[in-house]
Amino acid sequence: MNTDAVIEQLANSRETGIGRLTDLLRIQSVSTDPAFASHIEHGAAWVDEQLREIGLDSAIHETAGHPAVIARTRPEQAPPDAPRVLFYGHYDVQPADPIDLWDTPPFEPTVRDGAIVARGASDDKGQVCCFLEALRAWMTAHGKLPVHVTVLIEGEEEMGSVNLPPFLEQHRDLLQADVALVSDTTMWDTPNGPRPAIIFGLRGLLYFDVQLHGPSRDLHSGVYGAAVPNPATILTRVLGGLFDESNAVTIPGFYDDVIVLTDEQRAAWRNVPFDESQFLGAIGLEQGHGEDGYSTIERRWARPSCDVNGLYGGYGGAGAKTIIPSFAGAKVSFRLASNQDPDKIAVVFTDWLKSHDVAGLEWRITEHGRARPVIVSTDSPHIAAARRAIEQASGQQPLLVREGATIPVIADFQSTLGLDTLLIGFGLSNDRIHAPNEKFDLSCFDLGCRTHALLLAELAK
Repeated sequence: MNTDAVIEQLANSRETGIGRLTDLLRIQSVSTDPAFASHIEHGAAWVDEQLREIGLDSAIHETAGHPAVIARTRPEQAPPDAPRVLFYGHYDVQPADPIDLWDTPPFEPTVRDGAIVARGASDDKGQVCCFLEALRAWMTAHGKLPVHVTVLIEGEEEMGSVNLPPFLEQHRDLLQADVALVSDTTMWDTPNGPRPAIIFGLRGLLYFDVQLHGPSRDLHSGVYGAAVPNPATILTRVLGGLFDESNAVTIPGFYDDVIVLTDEQRAAWRNVPFDESQFLGAIGLEQGHGEDGYSTIERRWARPSCDVNGLYGGYGGAGAKTIIPSFAGAKVSFRLASNQDPDKIAVVFTDWLKSHDVAGLEWRITEHGRARPVIVSTDSPHIAAARRAIEQASGQQPLLVREGATIPVIADFQSTLGLDTLLIGFGLSNDRIHAPNEKFDLSCFDLGCRTHALLLAELAK
């Protein structure tokens, strides 16, 4: 089937496509706040309606939390021997707070400086709409697609997709495919500007809330200071021992399963266009920091990390309040390198915490999620098809890169459905996702629509 007619259709329908994206961005589908429950339902209904309008068989499926939408091509809508592609995205968004830092209301989309500004513009509504517009253009131009397609759009990604793994298991027959496709990432920053990238590796994730509890109430530090254990003092002492003088994690067994980088890998990664001063300067820093003996890219792509994400307990208000707090807590997370098992790291971390002398205080440890790392073979035919489509759409050879972040569903696709995933994003590093004035450049929207349209044809080969 001729892709020229599809690309022409995308150009002719560009303004109505942006209009559809604008309609989706108006929906306040904040998943983490129960006050937005009706907006979540509206978001699922909007996605379902669009997929039906495109011509797919679509249905809203309830989960233990927010609904998900699954749509599929009918047998006559693609060649009988064509492969099936599973596209995944999410219609939920982060809260818009702090509202007063937005230049325009977060759910009143505004186009300015060549970008559409709204909560969810880049993460992930704009990127979802790129794929939907590509499907629509194919169906309008030819009445069918070059491949069979299954579309899964969920409403809980921004709250950890906690109900997605059992949902995948429950609907595994409906979701079987040859490859998964996700657009929820960014292009690669180079000294010459953004460049399309295919992500073939992600780190895993493990997240804990750890608390030390002591006296039954906050105590007067003049009466009890130096006489009883202070949970805040002891907790910070323990957490301070997470790292040694080379910035390596000290937990026994933490690095046992980390795959050692080869000399060939390190040499190849040195050739990846990466401006460290630009990377750091964009966040107001002049110097990087991390495990000795590794470059910034190596640390982000292939080494694990541990971070204290927050500390709390005691008094934090204005002025002074001389107390010994009854408890102190911290949020601690790990990004896991390829081959690390989050189940194993959870055990060694909790064992490490409990091995410390905490003067009789009580540990209360709560886990807030885990995800396995993912690596996809770079010589697969699916990646070859993606490289061809991106080059046709952008005029640039895409980079093959890893990322330090985590997308839990990618590991779930691999473990539950047996699927490798193509991760091809069209966001930019300055899109301010999860922050005020989130945006999605319309040039990125155009590139995403073209790439997905061409990729469907390439995957058919």
